[in-house]
Amino acid sequence: MCRRQYANDACNRGTAGFAYVGGACVVNKRLEKVNSVAIIEDTGGFSGIIVAAHEVGHLLGAVHDGSPPPSYLGGPGAEKCRWEDGYIMSDLRHTERGFRWSPCSVQSFHHFLNGDTASCLHNPPHEDEALGRALPGTLLTLDAQCRRDRGTSACFKDERVCAQLFCFDSASGYCVAYRPAAEGSACGDGQHCLDGRCVAEHENIIPDYSQHTPSYARFNQQQVNG
Repeated sequence: MCRRQYANDACNRGTAGFAYVGGACVVNKRLEKVNSVAIIEDTGGFSGIIVAAHEVGHLLGAVHDGSPPPSYLGGPGAEKCRWEDGYIMSDLRHTERGFRWSPCSVQSFHHFLNGDTASCLHNPPHEDEALGRALPGTLLTLDAQCRRDRGTSACFKDERVCAQLFCFDSASGYCVAYRPAAEGSACGDGQHCLDGRCVAEHENIIPDYSQHTPSYARFNQQQVNG
């Protein structure tokens, strides 16, 4: 993905996702402007899953950990949560915290969803046929995930991959990591990755939120984040 902050800027190819903070319900038909979307890059190896969670967090009012709230949205912000702690709204996801929301993100969600800005989310959700619950890591091996991301193979195939998937970088000759292996990836004999940890394969329960009815909660300006 290539992103420019301004028209004449150099293109930043390090951007993996893009969304507006608190933009989940913002559609301006007069200006033909829609902010209720997120753009995610995925090279086919499931690298976009964590990025998607991060960008949806922005749409629902969460800023990056360590950042103040946007002026147009207000709320608690995330200055009390350190970027270095590595929760979802950081990009330093090197432990199982990378699969969790920080306390600041949770507070921001409460502020956003209980405000007028999120009124479009109050509609009854459409019920469709339930999707299968196959974990993505069962569909691609660790080597296949690295091939999709970097065209190379996985360096390690043990419990380390659940927090950081190291792939061989042919340009530098080193093993590099920037995201965890996909959920369900093998991490040992009879073990797979779940929530950033290497656990026994029978621990494959995915939470069922179908019985929960979340409480959902408008602005003129927007903050753009990746």
